[in-house]
Amino acid sequence: MRPVEVAVITSEEASHQVLVVEDDAALREIYAGALRGYGHDVRTAADGAEALQRLENGWAPCVVFLDLRMPGMDGWELSRRLRDDERWKDLPVVVVAAHFRIDREAAEIGAASWLQKPFDLARLDEETKAFCERD
Repeated sequence: MRPVEVAVITSEEASHQVLVVEDDAALREIYAGALRGYGHDVRTAADGAEALQRLENGWAPCVVFLDLRMPGMDGWELSRRLRDDERWKDLPVVVVAAHFRIDREAAEIGAASWLQKPFDLARLDEETKAFCERD
């Protein structure tokens, strides 16, 4: 068996900054790993409060992938706080969820887009580029 070569992309080479907010640790790391593999600078948070901490530290993502149903501060509350803060009111949010009403719930919080689980991980890169490569 031949060894697999893995390209290591430093944050200076990363194309876009992305925040993944997901309470399921395994999914959070799968999404983050896929996005890093596509060359993005990714930070993660297990709930809305942790996501706000990431944003308060001066790091500025161009898109947020957000689970709605989380313990602690859920996605609805995080979304409300983002919209109420002048710094983050225009930050695109992509809802990532498995439930059947995802389209309606995404619209309720003013999300820019949504992905219904399960989905091809390449969609994360497509959504990132769609929101981060705007003029």
